[in-house]
Parts: sequence; structure tokens; C-alpha cells
Amino acid sequence: MLSVPRFAWVFALLVACGGAVTPGRVHKPGDEYLTAIRIEGGTAIDPDDLIPRLALYRNLQRQGAVDDYQLSLDLSRITAAYQKLGYFAVSVTSHIDKPPNQDAAAVIFTVTQGPRAATHVEFIGLPPGVPEAKARELVAVQEGAPFDYDTFDAAKDPILELVANAGYAHARLVANVIADRAHATAVLRYTVDPGPPSKFGQVSLVGATGRLAEAVEARIQFEEGDAYSRTAVTDTQEALYKLGLFSSVRVEPDQETDNPIVPVKIAVTPVTKNELSWGGGFGLDPLSYSIRARFQYIRHGVITPLTTSNLDLRPGYAFETATCSSASPTSCTGDFRGRAIETLSQQDFLFPDVKGEVEGGADYLVYEAYAKLGVHVRTGLSGPLFTEKLRGSINWRYEVADFPSVKIDAVDAAALGLGTVDDMGQLHTTVGHIGAYTGVLQLDLRDHPLTPTKGLYADLRVSKGTRFALGKFEYLQITPELRLFWPVGPAVLALRGRLGTITGDVPVTERYYGGGISSMRGFGQRGLSPRALAAGVCDANGVCPSNLIVIGGTALLETSAELRIPLPRVPFGAVVFFDGGDVTRTLSELDPAHEYFAVGLGLRWLSPIGPIGADVAYRLNRMLPNESRFTPLFAIGEAF
Repeated sequence: MLSVPRFAWVFALLVACGGAVTPGRVHKPGDEYLTAIRIEGGTAIDPDDLIPRLALYRNLQRQGAVDDYQLSLDLSRITAAYQKLGYFAVSVTSHIDKPPNQDAAAVIFTVTQGPRAATHVEFIGLPPGVPEAKARELVAVQEGAPFDYDTFDAAKDPILELVANAGYAHARLVANVIADRAHATAVLRYTVDPGPPSKFGQVSLVGATGRLAEAVEARIQFEEGDAYSRTAVTDTQEALYKLGLFSSVRVEPDQETDNPIVPVKIAVTPVTKNELSWGGGFGLDPLSYSIRARFQYIRHGVITPLTTSNLDLRPGYAFETATCSSASPTSCTGDFRGRAIETLSQQDFLFPDVKGEVEGGADYLVYEAYAKLGVHVRTGLSGPLFTEKLRGSINWRYEVADFPSVKIDAVDAAALGLGTVDDMGQLHTTVGHIGAYTGVLQLDLRDHPLTPTKGLYADLRVSKGTRFALGKFEYLQITPELRLFWPVGPAVLALRGRLGTITGDVPVTERYYGGGISSMRGFGQRGLSPRALAAGVCDANGVCPSNLIVIGGTALLETSAELRIPLPRVPFGAVVFFDGGDVTRTLSELDPAHEYFAVGLGLRWLSPIGPIGADVAYRLNRMLPNESRFTPLFAIGEAF
């Protein structure tokens, strides 16, 4: 018999009683110690927001004595917090509540907040060319509205930028709040000293020569002699960063003097010539379990200083859940999956901001219905169309694909173009030659590409498969998408719709699948799809069990509505969503009133690299026998 250490019994007893091992502080009799802090009277600020910010809060946590100096600091802190909201006549007092013959004490702050001041905004010294109405729009408070210091403070930089963009490089701003306690008024006074009207002077470049220097010069958003603009300086820096060829960029106007001619120094540092990175991960969804690795080698300047080589290797291994037995987890059928892609990209190909790419690769990918072994080549051009907000690309892609294994019934496989069926009912796979031209238009009016709070994003993709692209399939694929984002108080309402259709002689590799974190979340990845019988499941009498495999469709519809809610005082957010979607064999079968629907909840960690979290979806309709209504999903980034 095993003996159990005594401390384990003690620990188990504490856990069973709901206790925790927390050493309490020992106090000598007669030594006063703090056990509570309370704020009474004031209603404008939640005491739970104020108390953790007080100097005495640390004393409370360690049950230390009440310190008179810290008490005086906290009186000032509470007073200042209310005054920042416009309660200029606030009065804060304190007293120590300690019962007779006891050492435990509580500090109680009593707040008499008084009336809240109304706001009046004044501008002094605005130069010609800067209308006061434009400056007033930058102060996010209405005339006569309650005063808030943070709103007053937030307007300083935008006002200074407005003046600088009007051609005043040396503008200075002094901002004050004039508090009238007697009349409960706060005057927000912004005094501008514009300095002399300024123009851009000579530009000097450090850190780039030859073609790199030409690329920098093509992205400077101003010319010598132009009226000074801070926005032009910022846009130049952003354009140089977007090149992806520099690890650091500094665009520095000389503002040390009041010289109306402002020279600009641009200093850049090229990226490391060779970059090697690797990583790995795993995936869990209702159709498969997978482990993946990725190795990437990037070399800059391989042909010209603006040419980049990118070798991307993606090996993986997946286990199909349909083959797994609960009695024997090791019974799952496993498949190797991998891709190797080499891409050469040329920045400023023929014209500035136009990128040319040539890509070649080999794939061995195992899907639910078949395995694909193929090679492909692709060439393309991409760049902005008149504005950075609107971008376009055009590509030619040619692919040769063989199918070493097919997992669905021969008749269904033949119908999908995987091969032909002989008189014995055997499927003979055929090599597929796919050649297509693809055009993409993207309009991005969001305020942020990763965590948008307002704006619009639209995407239109059109692919034409044709013999003139060296393919054997004649088809037309059109996939438009629209996303809308709108602030609702502190939350964000996000809406999304996506439609897809393929007509003609559809290659099996181009069919649509739905489901997953960025699609209809009531299904796992690729789980929303028409299905076909697995190969060899029907007996001699023609009786076929319900063993169905997803095969993709030629029409897709996805709709989503999502409310993204930040949680107070923590770097987390909650998500509530309603998804609809369907994938059908033909466009005529697609019915917006008869989609699959799901609702769900999610949690996001708002990490420095973007949102990371998990969602749980609950299917509402069109359930099949033995299907689970719940689908868990893991997310990196927002769903859309």
C-alpha cells in the first residue's frame, strides 16, 4: 500500500473545504492596519475604477498602516479625477473609521461633486487658410456639452497637424482650460503661433543608392518648393515602409529653426539580405487532425536591388477523423501533405508601385474526396489603381494535376471530372490541365486592416479558364465579397456577405467549400459542402450506408453579422455572431431563405500581434442524424 505524505492530506482537506493556503500578516496588538477603502457620495466615477489607483491601495493589499502623506496624495488624486470630468467645485474629505479597542481601520473618502462644467471652445491665432470651423470639428465636444479633459487633450495634435498641413512647419500650440467654478463653465482655449509660411526645401537621402534610391525617390510625396505638409511627410514614410525593403525609415524635416525653407532628410536601412524562418502548428476540426511545419527562406536583391526570392516549404501530416475508431485512436488513416513554392517578385516593374511576380511550385495535397499531385506556374502584376485605397491584380496560372487516389464512388468521381468509368465500373483518373486568367479588384476604406472599427472593404475576383491559357477546362468563376464595419458605442458591428459561382466545365480543384473560422462557423473547415458516397461502400444488393464525403460545389453564399465588444480593464474582447451559409452543386439550388444558420460566442485576447481567441457556434437548422450542434473553432485574427 502506498503511503501518502502528511502535507498532501492537509492540502486535500483545504481544497475540499474551498480554502486556499494564504499566509495572513501578523499584527502586534495596538498597531493600526488598513482593511478597507471606500469612496462615498460621488456618482460620476465608479469607485472600483478609482480605488486601485490610490497610493493607499498597496497598504490595503498588505494590510499596512494608514500613511498620512499617502492619504493626502489620494485626496488630491480623487479631486483631480473629478475635475478632469468638469466637476471644478468638487470637495473631497476623508476620515478613518476604526472601532473602539480594535486595530483594523477603514479609510472613507466622501465626495461632494457639485455641478459639472459646460464647455466653450476658443481659438486664437489661427493663420489664413485654416478656417476656424475646421479646427472646431477636431474638438470632439459640442458647445455647452459637459467638459471632459481627455477630449480637450486629444484635440491638441490634430489641431497642430491641421495648421502644419496648411504650410506652417514651425507652428506651435498652447492649450489651456480656464475653469470658472462660480458659473460651472470650462473654456477650452487653443492658442496657435503659426510661424512663417513654409515650403519644402532640398531632400537628402542616406542609406540607399542606385535602384534603391530610385525607388525611394519615386515614393516621396512632395517636391522641393511645395507648400509644407505634415501629411506628405507621414505618407512618404508609410510608402517607404510598404516597400518591404527597409528595416527602418526616418523622414525628418529640419524644424530646429524658423527658416521658411524646410530641408528634409530621409534615412533608410535596407533589410537583412538573407532571412530564414520556421515554425509549426496543429489543426483540429471535424474532418481531420493535422500537424504542420513551415520553412521560409527569403533573399533580397537576387537579380536587382528590387528583386526578392521567397522559397516556402510547407510539409504536414493529417489524420482523417472518419477513419478513427474510438476503441483504437491509433487506427486513424494518416496522409502526408506538402507544398513547395518558389516566388520571384520584382518591385517597381515597368512603373513605380507595380509588382511583378513569377511563381513555380509542386503540391501533394490530400483532400476529403481525392489526393492531388501537381505542379504549377503563375505570373502576375499587382499595384494601386489611381489611389492606394483601390488595388488591382491580374494573373495567369497554369497547373498540371494528377490524382493518385480517389475516395468517392466512381460515378460521382467521373461526374466531377476526375476520370472515366469503364464497363467494369472502375474509375480511370485523368491528368487535369488547368489554365486560367484571374483579375482581382480590392477597395479598402477601413480605418485599420487587422482590427477595423469603421469603414468598408470590397473584393471582386474573376477567373476565366480557357484553352488560350493552355487549359482544357472552359469555365468562368466570379466571387464578390463585401464587409462593413460600424461603431456602436465602444463595440463594433461587423457585417459580411460573400457570393461565389462557377459556370462551364468546372475543374474539381476549383470547387467551393464553406465552414471554418472565416466562413460559416456552424461547420468545421471545408465541412459545408455537397457530399458523395465513399468508394466501395455499397454491397452487392446496391444498399449504401450513409458514408458521405464532401466534394465541394459550384455555388456559395456566406452571410455574417458580428458584434465585437471590448471588455473593460482587461486586454480581452467578446464576440457575439450570427452566421448563415450554403454551398450547392448548382447556382439554381442556392436559396438565401434556406441557408444553414448558426449563432455563437467568442473570446478574443487583444494581443500585440492582433486578436487571438476561440469561438463556439451552435447550429440552428437543417441537422442530420448524429450531427453535433456545437462546433468549437480557434481564431488568429478576426473572422473577417
